[in-house]
Amino acid sequence: MLKADLILYNGKILQMNGKGLLQEAVAIKDGKILDVGKNSEIKDYMGHTTEVIDLKGRTAVPGFIDSHVHLVPTGLNALGLNLKRVKSIKDILNLIKKKLETPKNGDVIWGVALDELSLKEKKLPTRYDLDSIAPEIPVFISRVEYHTIVVNSCAFHKINLPFNLEGIEKDSRGLPTGRLHHHASSIARKKLFEMIPEEKRQQGVELAINQAIRRGVTTVVAMEGGFLFHDNHAELLIKHKASLPIDIELFYQTTDINKVISYNLPRIGGCIFLDGSFGSRSAALFEPYQDMPQCQGNLYFTQEEVDEFVIKAHEKKLQIAMHAIGGRAIQQVLTAYEKALSKIPRRDHRHRIEHFELPTDDQIKKARELGIIVSVQPAYEYMWGWPGGMYEIRLGKERCKRANPFKKLIDSGLLLAGGSDSDVTPINPLLGIHSAANHPHSESKITPYQALKMFTINGATAIFQEKSKGTIERGKIADIAVLENNPLEVDTDAIKDIKVDYTIKNGKILYAACGAEE
Repeated sequence: MLKADLILYNGKILQMNGKGLLQEAVAIKDGKILDVGKNSEIKDYMGHTTEVIDLKGRTAVPGFIDSHVHLVPTGLNALGLNLKRVKSIKDILNLIKKKLETPKNGDVIWGVALDELSLKEKKLPTRYDLDSIAPEIPVFISRVEYHTIVVNSCAFHKINLPFNLEGIEKDSRGLPTGRLHHHASSIARKKLFEMIPEEKRQQGVELAINQAIRRGVTTVVAMEGGFLFHDNHAELLIKHKASLPIDIELFYQTTDINKVISYNLPRIGGCIFLDGSFGSRSAALFEPYQDMPQCQGNLYFTQEEVDEFVIKAHEKKLQIAMHAIGGRAIQQVLTAYEKALSKIPRRDHRHRIEHFELPTDDQIKKARELGIIVSVQPAYEYMWGWPGGMYEIRLGKERCKRANPFKKLIDSGLLLAGGSDSDVTPINPLLGIHSAANHPHSESKITPYQALKMFTINGATAIFQEKSKGTIERGKIADIAVLENNPLEVDTDAIKDIKVDYTIKNGKILYAACGAEE
């Protein structure tokens, strides 16, 4: 009998294979799962060199798959100023001042994760605020979901935007305030990323991957390049992903189909933005925003442009993913997918819609008919779905109840893959599972098992890898996360507090929490 390299025993093994069996032990050999079963069955695989871990009742699940991560920006943002907890514009300026006093602060300062609704002023700073503390070094401040950016005068001049470009906010005198939206924001972010040296990007990727590993993630679906980011992010991962400790599956966020084919990538897109976000009031809605009745958001492409891109990518047998949050954007991508599939039928295309936050019932039905995979980010509800939160402010008390309708989507027959949209929300699948199981609107809550599927087998299926990962079964890659408690047994409001004790990738222990082996 073959002897295992690693055995986990005396635990609760959630195989996630739909059979509802709870096993006790798993044997691993040459990076693959050799067998799963009772302790008495698996002990026969123990040899002189077998590493053995007593789980002591802990729970093993398939290694988590985060289906939507902006990996390079996540890492870079970890190196920037974190503005998540600031309470006023003065707090922002104090942090910038402190950064300026740090030796070797670099040639640019960037701040991230700002939500003006958390500030006492309830508004974003202006370039004049930033100029008061940093007049001679470029400063870029990104709103939490990146669709709005604020720059100081130094950065504004370096960007050299056309004065009449869409998205440059101006004051009553017709002068730029430093707040940039839409195309102006994307140009500013590209300029920022060009200012950051290569070694910083590599350092950031290492930070982001280490963060993922500590959270039990063994596969990241990285959305890189494109409109709000930079193509050098995608190029960096293409260059280095083979040497990284976990699997990086890349969606190149470009409409350049030939470029994607030249890299032999099987998929294209990700956050190809058909619209923006609720927070920046740029998600394309059928009805106006509650707090700005003259605004219904923005569509960034015409229907003809979307149709042309989708049919060409579909013809090349690429898997396509596109960002659509509001109903008008969702309708655009569904229309394009339907046209492409009508012209060139393809049974197992697995085209995706990223976010799909505010669909109509008809759109849900159409997505199911077309076989679309929906990539959702449940932690959005944890951040913004509570009473008085951003969703309610932007959409109103009734309409916000229709956002992220996970139960309705699953009941309709759609496959949901779970992601973080890091670092809009952190790489933390247990937070996503918690959020889906504790949706603030009861009609959209799903079971912890359904939520766990989104970050395991569904995530694998969403990238055509369900035969090799996503469940703990014989012959599959030995990607496993060991949790201190069973997310299917604890109170649902405690799921987010479950700790990851081990992360195992290809049968190798990448992470062991302090005290995990005691």
